[in-house]
Amino acid sequence: MIHAMGYSQTPFTPHRPGRLCRGRERWIEPWEVDDEAPGPDIWRLVMSGATFTDDSAADARRGLPYSQVSLANVIAALFPRKTLMAWMEDGHPADIPEEAVGIEAYEGYRNGGRSELGLVRWYQRMAGVQNLRDLLGADLSAEERVRGFVVIDGDVDEEELTQRLFALTGFSTLDSPPARYQPLALASVLELVPAVLLLHRDKHGPALGVYLREPLASYETKLHKLCDKHGALAVPFAIPPMLARWDRALHELRSDWMSSHEDDFPVPAAPEGQGWQPTRPRGRKGRRRVEEE
Repeated sequence: MIHAMGYSQTPFTPHRPGRLCRGRERWIEPWEVDDEAPGPDIWRLVMSGATFTDDSAADARRGLPYSQVSLANVIAALFPRKTLMAWMEDGHPADIPEEAVGIEAYEGYRNGGRSELGLVRWYQRMAGVQNLRDLLGADLSAEERVRGFVVIDGDVDEEELTQRLFALTGFSTLDSPPARYQPLALASVLELVPAVLLLHRDKHGPALGVYLREPLASYETKLHKLCDKHGALAVPFAIPPMLARWDRALHELRSDWMSSHEDDFPVPAAPEGQGWQPTRPRGRKGRRRVEEE
């Protein structure tokens, strides 16, 4: 099996956030805004992963954990020696970390259920890969243990920050597909911190979305080093990998690889007739077609 990490950094427009994860997650409905003044630009870096047998990716299992690179290692590589603040909304009382503060218990509905259950919210400052690993637990269940992280750079008013995080996640719905995040609240949070890290859903596991005031520098170098260390193939995407086709990204990477490497492309070719093939656009609609699954 081949293990790969896909990544993409693109501008993000909060008042037109687009889709999330092929119907497995959606944004909380944005409130009305003045299109003439949509707010500051935001950048989004998304990383997901997959494991598959050939470049058709027909048998792919998708989600960052399938890259063999853990969420904790990715976060630590992108933000080394930084203090983070983790937070949770709609959490399970049994999953409260020992060092969590600001704990509030309340009643609510989980996953579209009919009965009210005990839920909690909390936050916790942390630093270091081991602390991240302890909090996240098994990567495939990480999205049920923590809603996200913010990068703390200098002094920050924690009370004000937690209020803005509540606007980001406090009105989530946990039915199917869940709506976890309010996109228009991201700009407000980014006024206090340089980066917000959210756990999104890919097909079989979580993806990591990093929202920033400015593009993250040197992220490709960091991700490639991390992938080399863990035996994963780093695959660039034109759009977030939780939305895009792995077979097309592998097709494009193979073309680049053959022109810049002497060794063979590390992903076996699919049987003839399988995998992504370039199609000839038909008319104006074909030329404007968005490459999504």
